[in-house]
Amino acid sequence: MRKLATFCTVVIAMSGATAVQAQSFTFQSQDKEAVETGGTRTDGTTFGGLYTSGTSDIVWADGKKTSEVYKCIGVTMPPNDTTYNSRTVCESSGAAGSNAVIWGCTAPEKATNAVHCIGWAFGKSGSYAGRRGTFTFLGIGSKGSGTGQWAQ
Repeated sequence: MRKLATFCTVVIAMSGATAVQAQSFTFQSQDKEAVETGGTRTDGTTFGGLYTSGTSDIVWADGKKTSEVYKCIGVTMPPNDTTYNSRTVCESSGAAGSNAVIWGCTAPEKATNAVHCIGWAFGKSGSYAGRRGTFTFLGIGSKGSGTGQWAQ
């Protein structure tokens, strides 16, 4: 039993020395272009799609500031889709590289028109290559803000 405890302690110590560290940030986004399309189903419910492009200003946990451009395509989900009201795929690029994010979002709130989203990010090139991350987003109109974290 003592050998097992020693082995576990060594493995934990070695894992800590090479543990994955995350890189956190916040961001502000501004749509520059938005193109909307859609229709009405036979049951009277509506559906739509949206293409947007714009810029994001990012502040990393260490205080460094960067900017990226993005383009996104989103669609509303069928009625009674209990997970998300819309799904969106975005691609962003800047000096650090490029990445793609799959977003799941709520329907706009009636009082404020705010949309809340959770995103799963996949690095494509540069410092993002091969990395995964998670994002949050709150959007109202053509502006948004959020947080993110990239695994090392």
